[in-house]
Amino acid sequence: MGRRHKLAIEHFKKIAESEQRGWPDHQWHGDIKNCDVCSRPMEDEQFMIDGPAEARPRPMWGNICVICAHKYSPQIGWGKAQLYEKDSDGTWRLVAGGPPE
Repeated sequence: MGRRHKLAIEHFKKIAESEQRGWPDHQWHGDIKNCDVCSRPMEDEQFMIDGPAEARPRPMWGNICVICAHKYSPQIGWGKAQLYEKDSDGTWRLVAGGPPE
């Protein structure tokens, strides 16, 4: 694992840990094989970000790896990007950036 990957994981791990609310019933429905930006395999990734996948006005959104998200979607929040973490059964669970109460 490279330095950029470690930094990105730490960034999103802190966000996940600081989120005070949980969304136990919110999970990603569908298969995510690769990052929509760099095609990195998502099989062994801990986090996935559903957010802006490019740096421009009105960007396209995608399911992106932590490295691409650290570059294009470092802020997590409703209307910005959602952070998912893979649990032991391979399900992506929403851990930050979910809908407001």
